[in-house]
Amino acid sequence: MGYISKLKSYILKAQNQIIKFMVVGSSSALIDISLLFILTERAHLYPVWAVAINQIFIIIYNFLLNKYWSFQTKQKPIKQFGRYIVLVAFNYFASILLMYLLYDVIGIDYMLVRVLSIGLLFTFNFIVYKHWVYKEI
Repeated sequence: MGYISKLKSYILKAQNQIIKFMVVGSSSALIDISLLFILTERAHLYPVWAVAINQIFIIIYNFLLNKYWSFQTKQKPIKQFGRYIVLVAFNYFASILLMYLLYDVIGIDYMLVRVLSIGLLFTFNFIVYKHWVYKEI
């Protein structure tokens, strides 16, 4: 079976999870961008600090919806939360680093940077969620 066939089979088997993951991710992105706008434009926080703050809210929202709706795991949350936090830590620092590099260093608009960073992390996160974070032990 070739790489394309394996990929197609994987996507078909995980189709419902992918759709739910996309819904959770899209709603998270909407909340993320809205909160970033409020913290930056209304509360006048520096964009890097605004991302650092808004990620805390997104972390909790994402864990609960993905656990109980997207991946519907039966395990107690505490067993999966440790793995989730490792992935969150990666995403947290990747988001801040991307904001710093693309906004501060290169000068790209902070909202565009946030949208790009969310898009870059989406596929990576689905695979890690499915096969590591919410994997039944």
